[in-house]
Amino acid sequence: MDWDDLRFFLAIYRAGSTSGAARALGVQHTTVGRRLTGLEEALGTSLFARTAMGLVPTTAADDILAHAQEVERHVQSIGRTVESGDHRFEGVVRLTTSEAFSGYFVRRLSKLHRDHPRLVVEVLSGNRVFDLSRGEADLAVRIAPTPQLDVVCRCIGHANWGLYASEGYIAARGQPSAGFGGHAVIGYDPSLAFTPGAMWLAEHARAAEVPIRANSITSALNAAIVGIGIAAIPCFLADGEPTLRRVTNDTVGQREIWLVFHPDVGRIARVRCVMDFVAAEIAADRATLLGETGSVAAAV
Repeated sequence: MDWDDLRFFLAIYRAGSTSGAARALGVQHTTVGRRLTGLEEALGTSLFARTAMGLVPTTAADDILAHAQEVERHVQSIGRTVESGDHRFEGVVRLTTSEAFSGYFVRRLSKLHRDHPRLVVEVLSGNRVFDLSRGEADLAVRIAPTPQLDVVCRCIGHANWGLYASEGYIAARGQPSAGFGGHAVIGYDPSLAFTPGAMWLAEHARAAEVPIRANSITSALNAAIVGIGIAAIPCFLADGEPTLRRVTNDTVGQREIWLVFHPDVGRIARVRCVMDFVAAEIAADRATLLGETGSVAAAV
């Protein structure tokens, strides 16, 4: 048996198809199919049933899954152990964070590049939660702690949320009263229902119109900028927009900011460099993240 075939087996098991596994591994789907066939021939059994819904694991696949995962963990541990002895501030560091935070870091990375020109930071943005234990990313900046037991979660700051609207919207509709009757708010779809802004609006703005629902905070920000309605969004995003004003002095919620990493990866010099940079930027921007620098609409 070719041990490397287990890597393809795990990718197929997780994706449910050869095409999905190919995307995850960055290879052609024909390569995935060939490696699966080779593994099945070596083991003398079928690992997946081919159905119209995709590849369904057989009992044999379920039986070897835990063993294959253990091999994967050991292989990745070998790589992390070797890399931990690398004391150079160069190479690639993959940082995963939300879409909202990605812009925050991208605008600041020039300072890091100036000090370490051979260091490359790949920013992986979006709502997908990358598995740090499996090496899908090196670092994560998240607004909720990670339940995984084999990673380190370090709280490095806090981010407040506020209510924002464009100057044109406030001039046309004025300040909202209790219940937000006669006003429009930017809603969130179920994927963001448990964010501080969505929960506050669900409780306090039941009488408002909801002309648009967003599945990203950046979309809600843009909707507020063009005057569609009032948005509940992180203060650090909105306070930098010249046409937006805080509707009320009060913030409407807070989230902790967590730096998440595998302890072995955290010992690699280039990764530690990015970790220190991220933590320093968050600490230096405390007032911005808490919404203490924004402009409140004059009528408040």
